[in-house]
Amino acid sequence: MNSSPIVLVTGASGGIGTATTRLLLREGYHVIAHYAENLSAVTALAEYAAAQGRKCWPVRADLANAADIEQVISEIDTLLGDSQGSELVGIVNNAAALLGPSLEQASVEKFDHYMALNTRAPFFLTQQLSLRMESGGSIVNVSSAGVHFSNPGDIVYAISKAAVEAFTRHAAEVLASKNIRINAVIPGFTDNGHPAFSEPEIREYMGSFSVLGDVASPRRRRRSCCLPAFKPFSTDHRHNARHERRQRPGGTSCGYIRLLAILH
Repeated sequence: MNSSPIVLVTGASGGIGTATTRLLLREGYHVIAHYAENLSAVTALAEYAAAQGRKCWPVRADLANAADIEQVISEIDTLLGDSQGSELVGIVNNAAALLGPSLEQASVEKFDHYMALNTRAPFFLTQQLSLRMESGGSIVNVSSAGVHFSNPGDIVYAISKAAVEAFTRHAAEVLASKNIRINAVIPGFTDNGHPAFSEPEIREYMGSFSVLGDVASPRRRRRSCCLPAFKPFSTDHRHNARHERRQRPGGTSCGYIRLLAILH
């Protein structure tokens, strides 16, 4: 195996995760592809990687389970030890529980599940794996446009993703001192295969938030999740860590958190 850099992508078995993994492989990275259940999807990614002359290692885990997070870190340590000079240079924290629950329907169990998978998992993966990024690198946290407009049916999901954005802001300066850049990407509604996207009324509602009039495909989101974020640091990485929010044409609105967050 050659010594191409390695990136962990969580939730690699579908939607934005799959599209991002494929793009990273084409751009010369090896990928550790986390999945929860869909082994066939990540097996297909491994076959795609081989065709590109790259490696894609499937890693199964329920990231809502703290013990599974520790197991993922252990497996990554083993892979890094066997990788003949390749280094971990990036993380795409993409895995998430989606769409719901509402204020009326939320239970303690559902609330804890969303927070464990959507917030706790990326936090502790970042905390632990940033220690393995000895030459620096980049971390991308996938947030959601749902944080930034009112949708009562997804209140717990929105809370969990708002916490991800806060985590990104506060981690940026600490990680910048280690030459690690952390970005939060804020995609709008993206058709990830969830049954809700096949319902015309629901899809029309979701598309109404975009100037393009429809939800996006994962292929449209993938570059937001990897290529801009994995560009080399500027000479002044502390400037890169500065919090910015900007408006940009082409979507409902576009915010930038730690350099990059696309929302449309």
